[in-house]
Parts: sequence; structure tokens; C-alpha cells
Amino acid sequence: MPESAYGIGTYTLAEASRLLGVPAATLRRWLFGYSHDHRGRPTGQEPLWRPQYGADQDEPLLGFRDLIEARVVRGLRNLRIGLPTIRDCLREARAWVGDDHPFSTRRLKTDGRVIYLEQRDERGGPSLMDLKKRQAVFHEIIKPSFIDLDFDADTASRWWLLPGKKTIVVDPARSFGQPIVAETGVSTARIAQAVAAEGSPERVARLFELRPATVRDALAFEARAGDKHAA
Repeated sequence: MPESAYGIGTYTLAEASRLLGVPAATLRRWLFGYSHDHRGRPTGQEPLWRPQYGADQDEPLLGFRDLIEARVVRGLRNLRIGLPTIRDCLREARAWVGDDHPFSTRRLKTDGRVIYLEQRDERGGPSLMDLKKRQAVFHEIIKPSFIDLDFDADTASRWWLLPGKKTIVVDPARSFGQPIVAETGVSTARIAQAVAAEGSPERVARLFELRPATVRDALAFEARAGDKHAA
């Protein structure tokens, strides 16, 4: 694990695939591009963005912000927004925000049909720019997105992994960004292994000085992540 991983987070393609429910091969194409022969001619696509660890690693790695960018792209793809549109919007967003990872900034918003970027209107109030049509829309129309993310300054800093709960988290400043119990920092994988060995969430809760409900949350996350990965 590179020393620079502290505060950035580090994820192999397999780990990111498990968290996101996106095939590792798809993540590789999004972050590292690809090339192939088409009717005898070499062709390919550039990465959607420049990954935090670069493209010249022995093993491709993602940082936390790469993970959040990919999470947004996954959501947009699920809404059948094409990669060319996403690529164009990323390009526009990078230029507007001045950040190589605009999809993991506080300023990004989406209404599920077209991508918007938060900006300030002439009076200093929040408005939204449609990155495809460059038209302003009312801020109140767009429901806040990223409700399970915390932000430090303008960038995503923590991802809460269970809806409506703040027990299980991915935080690049803790345990290199691996899924952990927020209260103590113990990994969810270790909790699951302990329950398998001890046979009881309550017993593991006593061993780790956790509430049984928190142990069950760790198990719920591990089960859900396993289902995503299998899919």
C-alpha cells in the first residue's frame, strides 16, 4: 500500500467493485481508458477523468474521490445517460470548478435527468447551471443529492454506507478508506469474521465494546456489499 494513501484512501478495482456494485472491468475502462482493434484499425477511449494515483501503477488503484466520481457515473449510467454526455459534462464541470474530480465536489447537483452544477447568481444566491444547455434553473426545484456524504470544505470526505445511519463509514483519513465502524474504527470485515467465529453478534459486541445494533449494521453492510459484488 503506497505511503501516499493516507488521507486519500486506496482501493483496488476489486474493492471498488464490491463497494459500488460495478464490474471491475467497467471501472477500469472509466478510469484508465481502453484500446482495441476495430476493423483492423486501433481505436479506444480516454479515461473519463485522471485517477488520483495515476495510470502507471503496477496495480490500478482508486482514491476515495475516484470512488465517489465512479459512484456518480454509475448512477447516471443507471439512468441511461450515455458516456459521451457524461464525458462532456465532466469536461464542462472541470473547467467551471477548476477541479479534476468535479463529481465529488459539493457544488454538483443532479435531478436524475440532466447534470447541474451549483453556482451563484448575480445577487449572490444559489442557482444551477445546466451543463448541457447552459440555462439557469431554480435551486429549489432540484432535490439535494449526496445526502449520505459529508464534505470538508468543498470536497466529499466521508461516505456513510447504510441509508439513514451514521454507524458504518468510508473515510479516507481512517484505515486507508476501508469500510469501518465509525465509533471505533474496527473494519466491518473483521466484525463479520468475528461473528462467524463466535456465532453471536451479542458476544462480538461485548468483545469489541460495541452496541449489538452496530454489529448488526456491520453485518448488514457486509452482506449487501457481497450481494453487489456477486451481481
